[in-house]
Amino acid sequence: MSEGSRWRTIRRVTVRLVLMVAALAGSGWLLRSAFGDLDTSAIIDAAQGLDDAEIISLVGITAIMVWAEGLLTASVVPGLPARRGVLAWLGPNGVAAVVPGPSDMPVRYRMFVSWGYSPSIAGIAVAGSGIINIGNKLLLPVIAGVALALADIPIGGVMSSIVIGAIVLGGLVALGAFVFGSERRTAMFGGVVDRFWGATLRLLRREQSGEALAARLVAQRNTSINLLRGRWLRALASISLVTVIRVGLFVMCVRFVGVPQQAISWLAIFCVWAIVLGLTVIPIMPGNAGLSELAYVGLLTPIAGRRYVNEITAGVLIFRLLTWVLLIPVGAAAIAMWRYSLSRAATIDGAGDALPPE
Repeated sequence: MSEGSRWRTIRRVTVRLVLMVAALAGSGWLLRSAFGDLDTSAIIDAAQGLDDAEIISLVGITAIMVWAEGLLTASVVPGLPARRGVLAWLGPNGVAAVVPGPSDMPVRYRMFVSWGYSPSIAGIAVAGSGIINIGNKLLLPVIAGVALALADIPIGGVMSSIVIGAIVLGGLVALGAFVFGSERRTAMFGGVVDRFWGATLRLLRREQSGEALAARLVAQRNTSINLLRGRWLRALASISLVTVIRVGLFVMCVRFVGVPQQAISWLAIFCVWAIVLGLTVIPIMPGNAGLSELAYVGLLTPIAGRRYVNEITAGVLIFRLLTWVLLIPVGAAAIAMWRYSLSRAATIDGAGDALPPE
């Protein structure tokens, strides 16, 4: 890396860190404005009140969560061992924790290619895992919205609007699943889009290059199905396990800081977690810094009661520490391990090539 590139990288990372700190400070200001009882010393006391057994439990569940995420990553790649699935989740997500947008996908793609997968298989695997992830983020808020209505959990006007938006997004996901569930429907959808796209190009006085969108969509659909055939059940089981572990970790974080079951049930905690998960479909800030904290505290506190606002804030901060902040150094270590293994393999191959023939 040249000196100029190094300084540009340092400058970009510094800007992102400043943005994250500013977002966190802004969310703290908004929460303090909304909840007058919010007290920094009380939040610190609640977080420091964890005993050794609770800390060990949280760390252990976090480790199990990482293993489950590795299983999910490996479930869409033929023959990928779970240990590499863990690396392929930790490293890219460590990058995404600092860089907004789908910054994890290029890193994961390079990992798959470096492990001997063809570019087409690596690309489809990355796309497949992305589709599963986005589908989960859109489906779970719908389930949460239905659960909130059936369980008669009190929600405010803002949360009601969020739930309605989540249900609309879930309907769009269901529509997409219906369209791409059939080759004929995929071709029809591509043909409709092609007509609109062709008309737009004619207005711009440009010619359409390459094959028609319908043919490309059908080919991509068939290739994806061939790669992922027989792996969907494994992927669904893995993402269900990830969901259960993440919700369990969140419930533990809230309970350990002193918010009792009588104040807020595990079902309400799951619903809030699922709705906030849906809000992260479009990444705005690195790791959704500030936005997730604001949403978690702002949605949980009206349900549990304002007197628990400090405990809830402490639980949310612990949860975010384990599922976001911790990913940055651990993800960097995973990328370092991956690069070291590549350089070591290259050194061994070079030494083997240098040996004289027998």
